[in-house]
Amino acid sequence: MTDDSTLAVRRRTLPRWGRVTAGNAAMIALALVALEVGWAAGPSAGFLAIVGLVVALESALFLGVVDGLGTQPVTLATWVTVSRGAAVAVLAGFVVTGPPAGTGLVSRVPAALFAVAAALDAVDGVLARATDSVTDLGARLDVETDALVVLVGTLVAVVDGALPLVFLAVGAARYLFVAGRWWRTRRNRPVFDLPPNRFRRPLGALAMLAVWLALVPGLETAVTRTLATIVLVPFLANFCRDWLAVSGRLGS
Repeated sequence: MTDDSTLAVRRRTLPRWGRVTAGNAAMIALALVALEVGWAAGPSAGFLAIVGLVVALESALFLGVVDGLGTQPVTLATWVTVSRGAAVAVLAGFVVTGPPAGTGLVSRVPAALFAVAAALDAVDGVLARATDSVTDLGARLDVETDALVVLVGTLVAVVDGALPLVFLAVGAARYLFVAGRWWRTRRNRPVFDLPPNRFRRPLGALAMLAVWLALVPGLETAVTRTLATIVLVPFLANFCRDWLAVSGRLGS
C-alpha cells in the first residue's frame, strides 16, 4: 500500500477510533458518577488513576484494531463489546481499593461489573449474527476484551484474597501466549495456526465463573479458592496444549 493510500485509509479510520474511544469514555464517566453517588467513601485518587490507565490502554487497543482492519464499520454489536470494556475499566479501579466494605448494594459493584462484562460476551455475538453484521473488527475486539475481563477480574479477586496468587497465571495466559507467538516470529521460528479445540470456550467460561464467584461478597474464601484451583489446572493445561500446537511441537 502506498503512503498516499495508507494516509487515506487512516483518515477514514481515525474518526471511527475517535467515536469508539469517546463512547467508551462517556460510559465510564456515567458509571463513575453513579458510583460516586452510591459509595459513601467515593472513588479515591488511586482508583481514578487506574481507571484512567485502563482507558488509555483500551484506546490504544481500539486504535490498533481499527487501524489494522481498515474501513470496517462499528456496528451495534461492536458497541456492546465497547460497553464491556467500559465495565472492565471501572472494575480495574478496585485493584487499588479492594471491594467496598460493608454488606450494602455498593459492596456488590465489583461482582456486578464483572458479570456485565462477562455476560455481554454472549450478547454481542448473537446480536452480530442476528443483524447480519459480523465483522473482523468486532470479532477481534471481542477476543481482546475477553482477555481483559479475565485479567482485571482476577487482579481484583487476588488483591482481595478471594483467589490464590497462582490464579494470576489464568489472567495472564492470553497475553503470555500472544507474547510467545510474537517472540517466535521475531526470531524467525515457525508459528502455526491455532487448531480447533472444543475445550477452549468451556474452560474460558469456567474461568470467568470462578472469578465472578470470588468477587461475590459473602462467599467463603475457602470455597472460591478451591474452585479456582480446580479450574486452574485444566485451563492452563489446555493453554499449554495450544502453545505446543502453534509452536509445532504437537502434531495435528
